[in-house]
Amino acid sequence: MPDTELAHVFVNFSKRSMHIVDEEGYDKTVTWKMDMEGAAGFSETVSELGTILDPDMVTYCFAEL
Repeated sequence: MPDTELAHVFVNFSKRSMHIVDEEGYDKTVTWKMDMEGAAGFSETVSELGTILDPDMVTYCFAEL
């Protein structure tokens, strides 16, 4: 991603992924493995989001339709 400001993060718990969008419209999806190591890394990252981002910048998705 180019060096721009973060606009929004979509956290998808069912896919264990994060979709990151910057203010220029660029986006990137980061996915963790579906194993214990991936679960630990994903959990740690989600926990950190609350300490570094404004809550209005994060959308949590709990299920896929």
